Amino acid sequence: MLEEKFLEGKVALVTGAGSGFGREMAIAFASKSANLVLNDINLESIEETRDIILKSNKVEILLEQADISDEEQVNIMSKNIFQKFDNLFILVNNAGIRGGSSSLKTKTNDYNRVMDVNVKGPWNVSKAFYRKMSKQKFDPIAGKIINITSCAGTECGLNPFIGMYSVSKAALIAFTKLWALELGPSNITVNAICPGIFLTPIYNNDPDFIREWIKLRNIKLPINQIGEARQVADVALFLASPASDYITGQNIIIDGGMTISINKL
Repeated sequence: MLEEKFLEGKVALVTGAGSGFGREMAIAFASKSANLVLNDINLESIEETRDIILKSNKVEILLEQADISDEEQVNIMSKNIFQKFDNLFILVNNAGIRGGSSSLKTKTNDYNRVMDVNVKGPWNVSKAFYRKMSKQKFDPIAGKIINITSCAGTECGLNPFIGMYSVSKAALIAFTKLWALELGPSNITVNAICPGIFLTPIYNNDPDFIREWIKLRNIKLPINQIGEARQVADVALFLASPASDYITGQNIIIDGGMTISINKL
């Protein structure tokens, strides 16, 4: 049985914490007494996340408005965090964008923006923090990195309609496995959560839009429900907990069975 406040005294950084998965994960971590760093390019959105959290939780929260695709802004964020807190136990690379069309029709500017945010961004953030995380005295795990990928980046889910997005998320899945190998000796676990179709701002928080999109793409969901962001937060909470201390390098798919149903239903 896990302790109710197993993140007490530990700090979690969530990028893209202003809405969707990021907001729900931040709320979940706070419920287990984690102090928080909320990052987003939109300051008002993380202020709203902070206010929601503080209604029910007594935790410390630092707001960091920064573009993770900009290495200089990430390094400034790192300095600010360690001026306020003495550790960073959980790092969630959640911020990401859609963009581009099929891979060969995507314009150069769209390619650069998608890859900068979805691939370079997590690389910038992880690079800025892993050294200090590795020196932390938490036992048996010094720190945990959680990447938010997508079924669009998996072998079964690669989608030419969103080609560049698929490429970017496939790269983040590869980074997850590489960083697990590189950081394992430092007692840092690295895992990914791989969502399918969820009710989030990326789909305009509109279930009717999602149903129409599913129909247009001929997508089948064995569990015929649209996912909710809190379900991703529940998996993130598991990965943040001691129950996952011996798990690393995994891309945990949470999609209602969508990817296994391709060409079968």
